Amino acid sequence: MIFKDKKMEAKKIFHDVFQNIEVGIGEVSKTVGVSQRQLRYWEEKGYIKPVDDNQSGVRRYTLSTLYLIIFIKTQLDQGFTLSAAFERSKDIKVKSKIVRNFFEHTFNDVTITDADKAYGEIDLGELLVQDGQKYHFKGVVDEHGRYLKIDK
Repeated sequence: MIFKDKKMEAKKIFHDVFQNIEVGIGEVSKTVGVSQRQLRYWEEKGYIKPVDDNQSGVRRYTLSTLYLIIFIKTQLDQGFTLSAAFERSKDIKVKSKIVRNFFEHTFNDVTITDADKAYGEIDLGELLVQDGQKYHFKGVVDEHGRYLKIDK
């Protein structure tokens, strides 16, 4: 139970950092390669939202919004329209959430087989088939690619 509490605490800290670190519009524009005028247009259209702060007068964005800006920019560079890029971002966000939710509660362990090449095996647990046989289900990343493996 202590591990689960610590994991939840770390998750909350990460979430807070992700939502509370802010980057100014000038830095975003310079780093990402999107003009400040474009960013304000994206705001007008409702695709991005700056941090609500009337005191400083400088537009700032959370890291979450910065990642969205980067995603939209890469989609525009690939030929998508602004609205299509934004729709794709929503789709990717939901898919990522599903994958994250699945893997947070599915795998038991990860064994590193080659740290330099980021190779390893993901223990996905036992697989019980109709005849009562038990198999061990693994995801593998190695020199042959990414694949699933079932061991007796």
